[in-house]
Amino acid sequence: MCGVNTDERRVCMDQDFTKYEALGNDYLVIDPSAAWASPTADTVRMVTDRRRGVGADGLLFGPLADLGPDDGPPLTPDGGGGVFGLRIFNSDGTPCARSGNGIRVFARYLMDHGYAGADDFTIRTDAGLTAVRVLDRASGLIRLALGPMSSSSRDVGATGHDRPMLRETLRVDGENIEITCLSDGNPHCVVVRENVTPELAHALGPRIAGHPAFPGRVNVEFVQVRDHATVRAEIWERGAGYTLASGSGACAAARAAQLLGLTGEKVTVEMPGGSLEVETARSGEVSVTGTAAQVATGRWAPDFRARLTGRRP
Repeated sequence: MCGVNTDERRVCMDQDFTKYEALGNDYLVIDPSAAWASPTADTVRMVTDRRRGVGADGLLFGPLADLGPDDGPPLTPDGGGGVFGLRIFNSDGTPCARSGNGIRVFARYLMDHGYAGADDFTIRTDAGLTAVRVLDRASGLIRLALGPMSSSSRDVGATGHDRPMLRETLRVDGENIEITCLSDGNPHCVVVRENVTPELAHALGPRIAGHPAFPGRVNVEFVQVRDHATVRAEIWERGAGYTLASGSGACAAARAAQLLGLTGEKVTVEMPGGSLEVETARSGEVSVTGTAAQVATGRWAPDFRARLTGRRP
């Protein structure tokens, strides 16, 4: 693992990518200081392909000085001033405004590579600012303050007049499904059932995610309430499909259950990849706590690099 001394920083910058996972949700981190170019939809799909690329649920590009048209210059270790820009991509190449697991992975990358020396810092994505607090550097236990979640149909990106999307009915292939929708910069549709399974997520997930009611598509969480402090969730992401865990999805599952009067302010969200702790303050601010771990570092093979850049070695 890369550390924070000068030699280790140099070695890190010799790598083309670093792979991390958070509860089985895996991401490739590409540092702009070592990148061949800014990612495009095509190159994201190439590198995240699990058969012809390295394979991942998404790609994280940062740290960046800015998220403007040119992203600003790459940051150097300890040069972020406590705020680090990040661009997130789904495995299908589409941009993602916010990912709880992705931001937690990126926070771990910033720690491991000497960018973040303090335990409190901020990550900026297209959805805005996320406050990060490192609770345990050894285990990679990190808390993210994601802010309030909106139930407004405008924020979710749903059709129709602006309204709170609580206990709405969505008709899917002749079946009426009760949904509750929320957004933290990333849209979510929560379906509460007595029992949830991977089969349910695979069957209904893509039909809800691509429903005409959501022109920009939506992430789907199938939620089973175990008790007042625990829910189980199966997740279908709009840009990655079935996934073992999702940070923002866990927040949507917990917040929706709370708004529906099914749970309290502190909720453990159990997912196939593991559990996350979600807490909602009285102000409505949502935070999520969990771990992230490095899996591997690597370099593109010359022929693969040539495919990415469009230039022969």
